[in-house]
Amino acid sequence: MPDPRPGRVVVEVVGEVVGEVDTSTAPALEVCLTSQARQPGVRELVVYLGQVTFLGAAGVTVLAQAHRRCRMRGARLVIRTGGRRCVLRPLQLVGLADLVAVDPADAERPQPRGPRTPRRPRTTPRRPSARRPRRVCR
Repeated sequence: MPDPRPGRVVVEVVGEVVGEVDTSTAPALEVCLTSQARQPGVRELVVYLGQVTFLGAAGVTVLAQAHRRCRMRGARLVIRTGGRRCVLRPLQLVGLADLVAVDPADAERPQPRGPRTPRRPRTTPRRPSARRPRRVCR
């Protein structure tokens, strides 16, 4: 990606994370992001989290620290969630999604799989449940 200023080249570093990012795996992610952000000439650090199945508080902390490091070096952190709610939701809850570029390119999002089959209409009314309502955290 060329820089608008002549004689300069913008380096984009892309990293892909797979699996769970929690207290046991976050230190490895931190080492990786720190080393990539320190490379000379990096203007954009892209972290692809489309294969992440769980993003814990430790992972969000590592991403926030990477954002701060990038900002101090004049670079930009880009987080691509791949449309995964389990990744996007923690980023939104802590406000990091408002600070960094999250999914800036719709082309990187996975395309929907196809039309869902419609549910059959219910012929009998629903009965009230005898159990206590379950509490669901959303």
